[in-house]
Amino acid sequence: SAVEEQTATTQEMARNVADAAAGTSEISSNITGVATAASSTTTAVNQTRTAVDELARMSSELRAQVVAFTV
Repeated sequence: SAVEEQTATTQEMARNVADAAAGTSEISSNITGVATAASSTTTAVNQTRTAVDELARMSSELRAQVVAFTV
């Protein structure tokens, strides 16, 4: 009887460990997804910054041409 109880307890512990491992794997997968999204966001921000810099440069050039044209 004691051996059966000990076996049942051991099996329950094994199930709990397996559930915890599955949960840890899911958390790890979610963290990877968040890291990938953060990387994509960083890339998009850098591209936007480059576009803004280019627009500012073009705006300065256009301003200079307008001033030259109106003078």
